[in-house]
Amino acid sequence: MKKYISYMLSAVLSLAFTASCTDYLSIPVEADKTDEDVFGDYYNFQGYVDQLYLYIPNPIQLTSDNTWGGETISTTTWATGYNGVRGLYWQFTTRGYMNWAEDNNQGLWQGGWNAIRAANLGLANLNLLQATEEERNWIEGQLLFFRAFFHQEMLAAWGPIPYLKEILVDDFQQPRFFEYNGKTGYQAVAEQVIEDMHRAAELLPIAWPEPTKNLGRCTALTAKGYEARACLYAGSPLMTEYSGTSLDDRRAAQVDKGYMERAAAAAGELIMLAKNNPEYYGLLDWEHYSDMFYTVELAKSPWSKETLWAREHNVKGQGCINNILGRIHLPDQSIFGGNAVNNTPTQNYVDLFEMKNGSLYDKSMDGETYMENGTQRLKMWDDRDARFRRNIYVDRDVAGLKDDPDPKKKSTRLFLYTGGKTRNADNCQTPYYIHKYWPKGANKLDNGTIYKNMRFMVPLMRLAEIYLIYAEAVNEAYDDPGRTAGGCDITGLEAVNIIRQRADGQPPTDSNGGAHGSFRKMILNERAVELCFEGFYWFDIRRYKLGENMNGEEVQTLDFDAEWMNFSRRTLLNRTFETPKHYWMPFPSDLCKMYPEFMQNTGWE
Repeated sequence: MKKYISYMLSAVLSLAFTASCTDYLSIPVEADKTDEDVFGDYYNFQGYVDQLYLYIPNPIQLTSDNTWGGETISTTTWATGYNGVRGLYWQFTTRGYMNWAEDNNQGLWQGGWNAIRAANLGLANLNLLQATEEERNWIEGQLLFFRAFFHQEMLAAWGPIPYLKEILVDDFQQPRFFEYNGKTGYQAVAEQVIEDMHRAAELLPIAWPEPTKNLGRCTALTAKGYEARACLYAGSPLMTEYSGTSLDDRRAAQVDKGYMERAAAAAGELIMLAKNNPEYYGLLDWEHYSDMFYTVELAKSPWSKETLWAREHNVKGQGCINNILGRIHLPDQSIFGGNAVNNTPTQNYVDLFEMKNGSLYDKSMDGETYMENGTQRLKMWDDRDARFRRNIYVDRDVAGLKDDPDPKKKSTRLFLYTGGKTRNADNCQTPYYIHKYWPKGANKLDNGTIYKNMRFMVPLMRLAEIYLIYAEAVNEAYDDPGRTAGGCDITGLEAVNIIRQRADGQPPTDSNGGAHGSFRKMILNERAVELCFEGFYWFDIRRYKLGENMNGEEVQTLDFDAEWMNFSRRTLLNRTFETPKHYWMPFPSDLCKMYPEFMQNTGWE
């Protein structure tokens, strides 16, 4: 019998997982375990599986977040907002979610392959498990989910990759392009992701027993959601184009309706599963919308009924500010704890938010005022989709409890006019700050309890995304958003309007996409707004090959005086998005030199 002081097990068991899973991590690190000890008992096998949750990368790490698509801008060369608009993808690989450093398993590349190996090792030893059929299903379902999850995350960013279903011993030269179930290239890999996720959804529970204790574990709905996303991506034009037999054998960049039908069916099934289990799942109402992004209650997690998947972590308060959020999204160290490395939203991205009446924002409205209850207000900030102010702070917003309109005094008011102390004292190129993950009152001046207790979470998948996947896929599959799929009791059009109207009553759209002029344009804009700063924008502009139209685009900020009398846009730089280079991430150079079947993505050679 092989002995397991596992190559990963001993290391990860020494780490704290989450509060919900600590009961499974009580095996002593120094324990000398045999195969049967680790894989023969359900309790120990689940402890082995728990290591895989530790490999889920955090989308916001140090000076990196997931605004790869140009949502933000920064002057700091290692910040995402600096590199995204300049197309400097190599910098994405040195820190953050896309990190491939060999000594950092929290990055997607290195951590992902290690997790896949661990999942395959578990599946290879599943025959040793002595447990009930239900327990066996749960173990197998989690292993299949993780194998598919990490393949899908890397596939969507890097393009075709090998799909590893067993532990490699001798033949490490796995080709990027291969055939599977009649598909090649991107879609061949996607087929295996979909297959594993579909099976995982059959094996995993709708909700785990003792949900609070097991908070953060993947469920049947998590797997079904990733099945839907994998189908949606595989049916998108960019992914269809790269579904040939090599980088040079490219197909027509068009929607694959077959995959869109499958995406609509999977998403429709998930929506009904959530509706039929309201005690565990559901869209949050507008009043509690932010509960899935942050909390200020010590014993509460930001994980909500709407959350389907995320990296659960317990970093909170000052540690969260000093080591994570303050290093990328917060201003003014003395008041808010920021360290002058800010990714702030560009004017281009702010322009995507509609007006309250559903019309599009136009730059001619910059500085335009209107009267509301006898008070003069600015259209560009106060007459917008309610999600704008819920996710973004603007000039004179109060980010806490202590407020003083005098900029010479210490307060939690943000002075973001040109030359304002908040904008002038930090690396802040635009008059906006990301509010989505930053609770009001989490600062050094206000209630110390809020500052000490705050925690945030970036959902990797939530129920609102599934509604939008359903709407997009139904429209693309059937050229009619008024259709239903997957046994769902709502149409694609109704799905997107549920999400819109949840946002404090944003007006419904129609089958022509309302003011956007097409349903596709509307749904992509809706994703940019509803899922802002959650990491989807980069994938969406790539999926539909919109990035090339952005090459040379003026990335703008907005300048204005303290009295709000004069407003003018200023170009900070011209965006770089080269075709086909910037449609895929670069692979590690050494890997591409090992054997010819693993070629570098075009433009990164």
